[in-house]
Amino acid sequence: MKKQTWVQKFMPLSSAWEKLRKPILIGAYIISSMVVCFLSLHFTDAATEVLFEEVLKAFPTLSLFGTTLSVALFTYVDNISKEISAIRASKKKLERALSELGSLKREVIINSVFIIALYILDLAAKGVVKAFAPDTAPFEFFFWMILSIRFSLFTLAVLAVSVQVRGLLVAIEYRNVIHSKKASGK
Repeated sequence: MKKQTWVQKFMPLSSAWEKLRKPILIGAYIISSMVVCFLSLHFTDAATEVLFEEVLKAFPTLSLFGTTLSVALFTYVDNISKEISAIRASKKKLERALSELGSLKREVIINSVFIIALYILDLAAKGVVKAFAPDTAPFEFFFWMILSIRFSLFTLAVLAVSVQVRGLLVAIEYRNVIHSKKASGK
């Protein structure tokens, strides 16, 4: 049983907060990265624009890495699920482990699709910029705002890839536990 913090004891989380916490944190992350990009463009009088454009050139590579890692991780986790059946443990523990691994596989697939969707949105935003000549922008800071949106999509993809890497580390730990159980004969 996990030890509860004082906040959890006196202010239990409602089921609504549990469902909304992750989307709210992601929204705050997107907004904060957009604001950081926009303000840096504003305060440097667009001198950082080249920096952001260069960073955004890594988006295709990041997307490729994230989706490739997803395929490899899904296969790795699937193989771990098959190995679990060889362990002699209580049915409840096996069911819990398989449930956790199934949850990890779902997360891997969702993150992979999410990374691809972010890249497609980045390409769409890039297309919007190309659709306007510099003198026909709808408002003064239009191009900076689009660049800020693209940068926030990129940083969100970096976050999603880091979740994939964390998932790989969890899967490696599961495999280590399985091998230690097999070696001990339990």
